Amino acid sequence: MKLIANLCLTVLLLAANATFAADPAPKPPVVRQLGEFGDTGGKALRETYEKAISELRKVGGVLEIPAADWAALQNKLLPLQGLTRTPEPPAETKKWADQPGVVLLSHNGKSVVVQVPPVTGLRIERPLRLADGDSLPHWGTHPAITIDSEITYGSSSYLDWLQLPVKKGKDQRFYLATVRGIHPGQFLNLHGGPGYGGGVTRGVVKSVGYDVEKQLSYFTADTDLDHVAGAILHNKSNTGLVHMLQTSHNDNQTYDVKVMRNQYAHGDTYMYYCDFNYMSNIHSAAGDENGNCYAAFIRSKEDNFRSKVESVDWTKAQLVFDKAAAHIETLGDSRPLINLNPTKHLTAGKVIIVAGRTDYDLPDRKASVFEGVDYTTSLVKSPVTNSVERKFGGLIRGDKDCQWTRDVVGRFFGLSDASEKTPKGGMRWYLITQFKQNADATKEIEIQRFWWGAKSAGSPTLYKTENYTWDGHVRPLSYVIAPGAYVNDVSRAIAGGDRGGQRILGVAPHASVGTPFDFAAGDAIEQAIGPDPFKPQAFRVWTWEDVPGQYPAAIIDAANNGQTSRYSVVSVSGGPANLDDVSKRHETKPAWDNVMVVNTAATVGLNFKADFARAALLFQQPHHEQAIHWHYGMKPESDDDKGKTGITKAVTTPAPDVQVASLQVQRESGEFQFQGGGLSAGGSVSAVTGLSGDAKPAKNLRGKNVAVAAKATTLKVRFATPEADADYAVFIEQSWIGSRAVSSKTAEGFTLTFDKPAPDQATIDWMLVR
Repeated sequence: MKLIANLCLTVLLLAANATFAADPAPKPPVVRQLGEFGDTGGKALRETYEKAISELRKVGGVLEIPAADWAALQNKLLPLQGLTRTPEPPAETKKWADQPGVVLLSHNGKSVVVQVPPVTGLRIERPLRLADGDSLPHWGTHPAITIDSEITYGSSSYLDWLQLPVKKGKDQRFYLATVRGIHPGQFLNLHGGPGYGGGVTRGVVKSVGYDVEKQLSYFTADTDLDHVAGAILHNKSNTGLVHMLQTSHNDNQTYDVKVMRNQYAHGDTYMYYCDFNYMSNIHSAAGDENGNCYAAFIRSKEDNFRSKVESVDWTKAQLVFDKAAAHIETLGDSRPLINLNPTKHLTAGKVIIVAGRTDYDLPDRKASVFEGVDYTTSLVKSPVTNSVERKFGGLIRGDKDCQWTRDVVGRFFGLSDASEKTPKGGMRWYLITQFKQNADATKEIEIQRFWWGAKSAGSPTLYKTENYTWDGHVRPLSYVIAPGAYVNDVSRAIAGGDRGGQRILGVAPHASVGTPFDFAAGDAIEQAIGPDPFKPQAFRVWTWEDVPGQYPAAIIDAANNGQTSRYSVVSVSGGPANLDDVSKRHETKPAWDNVMVVNTAATVGLNFKADFARAALLFQQPHHEQAIHWHYGMKPESDDDKGKTGITKAVTTPAPDVQVASLQVQRESGEFQFQGGGLSAGGSVSAVTGLSGDAKPAKNLRGKNVAVAAKATTLKVRFATPEADADYAVFIEQSWIGSRAVSSKTAEGFTLTFDKPAPDQATIDWMLVR
């Protein structure tokens, strides 16, 4: 306890003596042991504790309490600080001041416990005021507090379903959907199932293995339960940097984290919950950050570990890599180690990839149809979990030259075409889960992807849409199938600690152990990047609202209460603005699939409750026409279409194409263009200048009460605006009984001929349709 007190003394003395009142300075606080105030045995403990608190509250100080005494005093602790009021309550307070506070320091059997004064709390001061002529070094970072937490071994993040039943007993094999995240010595919750049901064994992984016959990874553990296929195996560790808990039973208005920034000089700034009071141009000259109250910068990295194998010991499930390794700092558990020795790769032949499309990644349903089969991703009933789950669609088919056998299951598949490598030239590697030999000597494989559990998938997501194959478009691609194994312990490779710097990786046994495709000394290796990650979300808000409310509370509430304007509430950028430039991107798609997606029913989609100076919706159309689309003609999918009758079923009859109605405005002419099933108006249509049934717009609609001279047998009608040509229809009605004919038509007008001369006050009406 003495050592702990000495380490914490500086901070604790600040807390014990913290005060914000203008009283005379208190005496220096002191560090005292509980035993200094009297006997701590039996009933005397409470009396001694009360005496110690009473004495120290007069001057402030730190009180050390042994762990055993701390446990006995719980729920009987006294206030560590109060306030001095003049006059004393309940008279009207004229003056008040914080009293000196007491800091308690003890141990609860697991952690050091520090209790600080309730009023003034803990105060840490860091005056960054260097001597004249001194300066901070080059682009330094100088926080007031640094917490450095490095997690290298002992934590877990695993949750998936058991693949085969397990009987209770010693050293039982638990067959896995994925071995990533599993390592010997790991604590796991092994449910009897199905799911979380059937009781639970708190198991310990004894060993990890690969069953060549079943083509499944497994671990061994002792269990006193029977487990069914579909039981959940899991353990997740929460190892955050800071855990803050405030429980409020007393009325108050509070903020749990408050940062107040007074900015009087320039300098790019980042903040989180804040009052940001500024009086300068915060933007550093030639800097790009400005002031940010909340900022998130998300990057997918490719500086992955590379080295060569020095030795492998499968009795220990360990691999030693050589000294000339790159990017050791990026090693991580649960990413595979790929053997880059080209003599152990399969590359002969070509593959075709059919898209396992969904409604949000490839809206065109034809993109997943090949040889009349629709490989769209669907929902299926899993034979393992007995629940409806996602079945990744798609197809990977190798041609007759591909030298694949059943042994490729358990190795890793990647596309080696330059257009399907990452922008920096790396490869994405997928574990092969299934193999099929076709009668025509072609072969098919499935790969493992993750969607709330490990799933067998028909194909990966490609960078280039044109690299997919569909009916009428076949695109062969180059590939590599390489051996590899999941890494499950990097703690001996990461520098630091008593385990670090040993160049040893823990690896799970894999499909090629003991074969010519196994790791061997001299083999080049890399730890693969995540091939298709769940991309991080910068901001998430979920609510569980069960009680109706009165106030119209928003999830995001923005208001400008000042006297000058802000440019926007939300600005979205990144990637090209002109669709003509999208083809220059590595993934030939815009930077955003959608700017906003609404997946829930709502009373109103967009509610405009104010005036708009220019427009409620503005389409500036700087490069191309910007259309509004509506889908129609869609039919609900049947259970059979969704593939619920079997996990490997593909939809053999493509779903009907979605029909699209669209509205857009020509950038040059301003002409509205509507395409769809027709137009219905519930009221009148007015101010129409022309009707056209073809692509050329009509410039004239009609003439009414056009006067005809008495006794006239012809009439020339001239248009107010000439038509594009004379290819139009004109319809006539006249005010006297008789026949007439359109004797000539030009772009400028038309001529009428009557069989009877016009009477006095005769008129005609005409209407034009192109």
